[in-house]
Parts: sequence; structure tokens; C-alpha cells
Amino acid sequence: MDIDTLLSGVEHQARLHGRRESLRVVVGVLGALADVLPPRASELLAPHLPAEIRTGLSGHARVETPAACRPFLDRVTALLFADQPDGAFLARVVLAHLNTSLHVISPAAFAHMVAADLRPLLLAGRPAVIRHQPGAGVLTGHVRIPVTTPAPDKQLA
Repeated sequence: MDIDTLLSGVEHQARLHGRRESLRVVVGVLGALADVLPPRASELLAPHLPAEIRTGLSGHARVETPAACRPFLDRVTALLFADQPDGAFLARVVLAHLNTSLHVISPAAFAHMVAADLRPLLLAGRPAVIRHQPGAGVLTGHVRIPVTTPAPDKQLA
């Protein structure tokens, strides 16, 4: 993952004033996410983050927060010193950029661990999964079933 691409994408989309502010916002959102997720989830995510972000998170004091949308956004606004709508916007921008930048494991991988109202925020930036069910008669080849024939009975003479 390229940290410069991540930070410039966050800076541009969130209309921030430079690389340092983008880094502060990314670290703040990830710190709030670490407070919501179980400690093991944060441990799994950390090795895939750039060193600059891991360094910023190393001084983060974990505060147990319920894994729901409102407490998560309250924690984001407290860490970023932002208003509630701005905190929600910044969280969505950061999570969307992390989900598209991190290929092995991203915040979207932990969406099943949080309340249903927080899942769309963690899944931001991921393309929707469209599942098609094949129609009748869509088989592309023949199915062959091996037939075994019993060995002929040997009569004792």
C-alpha cells in the first residue's frame, strides 16, 4: 500500500489542508476503529498498514467503545476534535480509501463483528457483490457418471 496515494486521496476527497492533516485524520479514524473492534482484529490489521500510520497508532490509548455506529462516530469526533457531521464524513472517506488501498485485509473484513448500523460504514468503498443464480439449462458440458459393472460370477466346477 502506498501511503502517499492514500493520504493524497483522503486529502482531496475530504478537502483537507495537507499531508499532516490527512495523516492525523486517518490515524484518528483507525484509533476509533481500534476502540470498537476486539483487540485481536486490530492486531490483524496493523501489519498491513504503512509504518507512518502504525507509529501514530502506537501512542493510542484504547477506550472500550460499543461496536455500534453512534458510539463509533462519537469516538471519531472526540479524537479528531470535529463536529458530528464532519466526523461521520471523515470516517466514511478514510474507511473507503482504506478498503480500496488495503488488498489483503481491510476494515471491511471486520464488518461482521460490529452492529448492523455500523456495517455500511465499514464496507464503504467496497464494490457491491452481485450474486447471480444460474438459470435452468446453463450447463456447459455433459456430466459423465462412471458405471461399474459387477465382476461375473465364477462358478465352481
